[in-house]
Amino acid sequence: MTREGGRPRTAPGPAICWFRRNLRLDDNATLDAALRAGGEVVPLFVLDDFYLEEDFSPPRLAFLADSLRDLAGALEAKGSRLVVRRGPPGEALAALSRETGAADVFVPSDHEPHARRLDSDAAAALSHVGARLHGVEEILLVPPGLLRTGSGRPYTVFTPFSRRWLEVDKAAPLAEPGEVPTPRALLEPSFPSVPLERPRGLRVAGAPGNPRGGAAEGRRRWDLFRSEALGRYGASRDLPAVDGTSRLSPHLRFGTLGARRLLAEARDAWKRSDPPGKASVETFVKELAWREFYAGVLDAFPRTATENFRPGFDRFPWASGKGKERRLAAWREGMTGYPIVDAGIRQLLHEGWMHNRVRMIVASFLAKDLLVDWREGERFFRAHLVDGDLASNVGGWQWSAGTGTDAQPFFRVFNPVSQGERFDPDGTYVKRWIPELARWKGAGPVHAPWLSAAPPADYPPPIVDHAEARKVALAAFASVRAARATPP
Repeated sequence: MTREGGRPRTAPGPAICWFRRNLRLDDNATLDAALRAGGEVVPLFVLDDFYLEEDFSPPRLAFLADSLRDLAGALEAKGSRLVVRRGPPGEALAALSRETGAADVFVPSDHEPHARRLDSDAAAALSHVGARLHGVEEILLVPPGLLRTGSGRPYTVFTPFSRRWLEVDKAAPLAEPGEVPTPRALLEPSFPSVPLERPRGLRVAGAPGNPRGGAAEGRRRWDLFRSEALGRYGASRDLPAVDGTSRLSPHLRFGTLGARRLLAEARDAWKRSDPPGKASVETFVKELAWREFYAGVLDAFPRTATENFRPGFDRFPWASGKGKERRLAAWREGMTGYPIVDAGIRQLLHEGWMHNRVRMIVASFLAKDLLVDWREGERFFRAHLVDGDLASNVGGWQWSAGTGTDAQPFFRVFNPVSQGERFDPDGTYVKRWIPELARWKGAGPVHAPWLSAAPPADYPPPIVDHAEARKVALAAFASVRAARATPP
């Protein structure tokens, strides 16, 4: 597979734009490359069975279905048509290349292991029909692997990475094309394409409060956040009861909103802001850098999708047996007895999304209070999250568990009570998601209701004592530390 930089040599005829994690027309470098290469474009989405079976997530599929309908309508308005085929993608691409005479296929370069396999298989299948696959840097602002330490190694510590990342020039966003010229044959109803309402996977309901997908919704959400919350993001992003975060992670995951557009418009907002507003914008941009840092770690160390970043933790004494299964079940159901943890899980199950501060608390509780392997939590999150970005999800879980890139992982054990008191002081968030506490009439701390003389009868007591669980976790971590756990 070639990568966009210098222009690839192209054959006459249309080019295929393989939409994957770039489900928009605005600021779409892959579409732009296809337009420049072929003049006429064949827009394609391949429904890959991997996402219907191995990486199955109803919230993500519902968001994807919204996004594909939005994309299909946007292409139709530009005089084009979204062709939908079923996988395997390599076979679908080779067949479409033969049908249309397209010798070049453009796809957004993707760092995830499954995407790499897709690209390899697609490139091989296309070569058999005389066509080529071209990867276009689209998903990230800085391609993974471009930035290296002074010794030439990939960055595995965020702070020096972020400094270097901020220094690097980023491409400006591209304007939306006025039209998308498409071969006339594709516009005929008889041209083979799977109707979006047919695949069962695109008819799932998702979570009860599933956020809507699509580029139009992504644009609306970003405009609302930019006008109302970006300037106070630094102060409000850690408060789960406040609508102080962008909630754009699903849109970045599917590319219904481009990172280049976000960065450019955030920088414009910075220029017009007062000092606290400038600091908030800078904090928001740093969150984009975190996303790219974790993408770079996964790109350099793909094994970390399922393995500890620090191999010494392979000997970590995770819980097992029926006791572990019982505690894991309580965590999954939002019934641990710790309100901030249970509220986060219940928000996830209802919305397909969880506030980022709460994600860290919930993950720390599973890995350190319950000593359940972080991979159990990562799989559960990815099955229920609308975003479910593999690199960010794995990176966040390993950070919380202490097995990842963080330089001092051993002593950070979040106290779910003090975290709740600090970031949800009046209990607004936990009462929103735990009706047992919202209707509780007893007097006592909402983040530690078991301390009340009359605790709620329909809400469970804590499944572990945090102070004791912390001692056990630190002892377990110390045993690994003694074994000289080192990064790869």
